[in-house]
Amino acid sequence: MKSIPSILLIIMIAILLCFAGCLQEQEPQTMTDTSREAMHRLLGEATGAIQATLSNLDASTSDAATALGTTGLSGPLADRVLNRLAGIHPAILSAVTFDQDGTVLSAEPEDAKVLIGQEISYQEAVSGVLDTKEPLMSKLFPLAQGGYGVVIEFPVFSADGTFSGAVSTAFVPYDLIAPILENATGNTPYSFMVLQTDGRILYDPDPEEVGKETLNETLYADFPEIFDVMSQLSVDRSGHATYSFYDTGFGKIVRKECFWETVGLHGTEWRVMIIREIEKDRVSLS
Repeated sequence: MKSIPSILLIIMIAILLCFAGCLQEQEPQTMTDTSREAMHRLLGEATGAIQATLSNLDASTSDAATALGTTGLSGPLADRVLNRLAGIHPAILSAVTFDQDGTVLSAEPEDAKVLIGQEISYQEAVSGVLDTKEPLMSKLFPLAQGGYGVVIEFPVFSADGTFSGAVSTAFVPYDLIAPILENATGNTPYSFMVLQTDGRILYDPDPEEVGKETLNETLYADFPEIFDVMSQLSVDRSGHATYSFYDTGFGKIVRKECFWETVGLHGTEWRVMIIREIEKDRVSLS
């Protein structure tokens, strides 16, 4: 017969092994929960910072519209208003005014003055503000001065309430977003993307992806889950999904997890997505 101390020792070892097994089972879930908490925190901070920057551009454009209602849309005083507007953020390309026909009357900075006299009512954003006489933020589109950008536009009304035209602030979304997200992801295993609701990429750590339309690019054809994510993202202002795609640098295919939230102005929305690679699903392309 075994002694009582021996039986007690066996029972204690069994209990310790049981607890060890429980801890091993719980550890991956704990790590996952910790990662997700960190992702939600970073996502909240990033969306807050991007929204604050967009709102500042919006408020500054609105203030300029009010001032231009007094100064008029051209002349030295109008130039001063536009010069101040164009200088509030490095992402801004130009600040211009145009009349009711869409003809540019004034522009800043100096290299934007080539736009003066051009008729730009063919641009959807320009015709939009002229038709509705309401502020708007456009989607990404080719700018008259070259390159791609987004514009925030406000109607301009004179002191007696007469509609005289509009003021437009053109900026590069990538240049607005990148400093915020690069700061947010420093020393973390996470990355960000920012997309329009139609799937066009405004920011990505791989610069060659910026400007691509995820729903139309052959690059994504072998990854049908991405189309499912984009369909969900197009209608849901926040969400969560998993999918497979290349890692940064396109060296391997990895499993990824993402969460997203929304920023925007005047009904135009951007989805801000935070992403992590799920290492255990890493697959070689060879």
